[in-house]
Amino acid sequence: MGAKLVEFSVESFPKTRVIGKSVTVKTDIEFGDRTIESLWESMAQDGSLDFLTALPEVATPAGDTVGWMGDYHPGDATFTYLAGVLVAPDTPIPAGYVYRDIEACEMAVGWLQETDGDEGGNIHANASEHIGKAVKEHGYEYDGSHGYIEMEYYSHERYHIPEGRGEHVTLDFYSPCKKTE
Repeated sequence: MGAKLVEFSVESFPKTRVIGKSVTVKTDIEFGDRTIESLWESMAQDGSLDFLTALPEVATPAGDTVGWMGDYHPGDATFTYLAGVLVAPDTPIPAGYVYRDIEACEMAVGWLQETDGDEGGNIHANASEHIGKAVKEHGYEYDGSHGYIEMEYYSHERYHIPEGRGEHVTLDFYSPCKKTE
């Protein structure tokens, strides 16, 4: 499957918190590495996703989940991938879960859609590349002052429902940005 960018915008993103479970991933992740997929699968099997999406402080539509990527440090060979939900700031952290806070900032938001063929690369592996190109084309640049993060957003309507039907999915991808000076 390939991928193409079908929507792009820059939006004011409010201060939020991500709560979920995490794994450490190599930045040079090899094709076929199932570290991230295994995390999502284990959370679905052990009830963690159902628990998290039912939290009263969830700040997104029902069933939406996120894959937060961060704890990057220039020169490191790893990052943290946190699978979970967006919640209101200062939401208490349930036992057995981890969190990361996201500062209010401008976010580049892209909708990446799966396509037939290989053009555009993998919807997940090449998401940052697609957004980075659109950011530049719109007069913005990546803003690492918010902690070198990016985030996959799995909309229930655009991702989970089509996936369940075996149809092409649309992945939302968020990346902090600022106007190029």
